[in-house]
Amino acid sequence: MNKPVDSDRGVSVIGLGAMGTGIARTFIHAGCQVSVWNRSRGKVDALVAEGAAGCASPEDAVRANDRVVVCLTDYEAWKTIIDTNGLDTCFEDRCLIQLTTGTLDRVREHEQYILGHGGRLADGAVMCYPRDLGTETSSLLMAGAPDVLEECDSLLSMLAPSWTNLGEDVRKPTILSRALMVDVGLSLIGVVNGVALARAGGISLDVFLEHTRNVGSIIPEEKIRLIEAIRDGNTSETQASINAWGEGQKAVRSVAKALGTNRILQDAVSSIFEEAERIGLGQDDLAALEKVFESEQD
Repeated sequence: MNKPVDSDRGVSVIGLGAMGTGIARTFIHAGCQVSVWNRSRGKVDALVAEGAAGCASPEDAVRANDRVVVCLTDYEAWKTIIDTNGLDTCFEDRCLIQLTTGTLDRVREHEQYILGHGGRLADGAVMCYPRDLGTETSSLLMAGAPDVLEECDSLLSMLAPSWTNLGEDVRKPTILSRALMVDVGLSLIGVVNGVALARAGGISLDVFLEHTRNVGSIIPEEKIRLIEAIRDGNTSETQASINAWGEGQKAVRSVAKALGTNRILQDAVSSIFEEAERIGLGQDDLAALEKVFESEQD
């Protein structure tokens, strides 16, 4: 087994998908002594060629350094690695930087597991592409005990110079990252759906692209306005009511039906506006839709 590196520049990375590889590579380029492990050896060898130390097992990776970054597809994959390799005794006096996506229950259970086995935990979520790591456009959400986050600061700052401290509740990076993914994900799905409508109607995608640039330019400013309106409790003043937006969506649905495209997205959006009208929000600003999403409707 590797001897632990007693240095701020020593770190292990377990999981070498696109993000894990990007994380390991960022540490290597920053001058860290990086140990890596992955289930497929090819990804390990590629980073060894760049200066990393390859580990034969996840146990070797955990024991190689005091600080260990885990970046896997989900917590089930991490649990399988722990169980299959008997890692229960490996976490004492280790600081785990967990960047794996999980449910709120799994995140809390994992915290209890690591602390119960003598380890320290910083839980987080990376909200950027691997190519952005280490740059001013990188985004990293973290939570954990203050002393643990302070211990990890030098490494976290290599990944994201302005990483965000969300406090001690380790569930918060998951909550915020999923909230942001709703925004990003639905925006991108909307673009793809728009492409389908344009193509079905014989519109050139070059023309669609040109006008998407123009129409889409209002989105960043409007997002800020909506968030501020909800934050300030000012969702009644509007230049376009929920009813007006709803009528626009009905028109979209009508066009989609006429063109024969799948209306799964339009059906979902229509149900949101119908619910808003049902609970009396029709004349309010689009920001008032937040009330539709506050809790599950009976």
